[in-house]
Amino acid sequence: MASSSKIAFPSVVLALRLLVLAVLAGSIVLIVTKKVNVTFPSGDTFSFSFEDVYSYKYLLGIAVVGCAYTLLQIPLAGVTIAKRSKVIGGTTNVALFLICADVVFVLAFATAAGAGFGLSYDVKRSMDEDYNGLNARDRAENSEYHSKMDSFLVRGYAAAALVIVAAKSVAAVVLISVYALVK
Repeated sequence: MASSSKIAFPSVVLALRLLVLAVLAGSIVLIVTKKVNVTFPSGDTFSFSFEDVYSYKYLLGIAVVGCAYTLLQIPLAGVTIAKRSKVIGGTTNVALFLICADVVFVLAFATAAGAGFGLSYDVKRSMDEDYNGLNARDRAENSEYHSKMDSFLVRGYAAAALVIVAAKSVAAVVLISVYALVK
């Protein structure tokens, strides 16, 4: 019983790290693959992608750095399980450093998700107000643009939501690590 309780905390941390990696990878895919191409009846074309918006670039950058950080953390949790140690990192000083790094990443994930949510909400609200103010003919001409931009922004919401899941998971890792350290 003692040995299984020793690996319980690191096992949960490993599972949470794998979840973080999966949701950050999903967020990266959602951000990178979204692009809008619309041709208006007048012949004008409109192209828009994540590269045109700083908030989405920030969200992407934090997700990529978060994936790299998580890939570095997964082996530490695995080694801790293999050694049947209670504290990830082996020593108290290393564990404290890892906890501080995790706190920094929770904050970075939260700010990136906030930027993604904020931009998506503001642009969608403004776009819907403009679209609803159009007359029927202009509305028909802009319906393709509106539906494609709406889809683009929904993917922005989804990417930000996945980063929020990552932030909550890393916050749980911090709590578990602190509890394991003081126990």
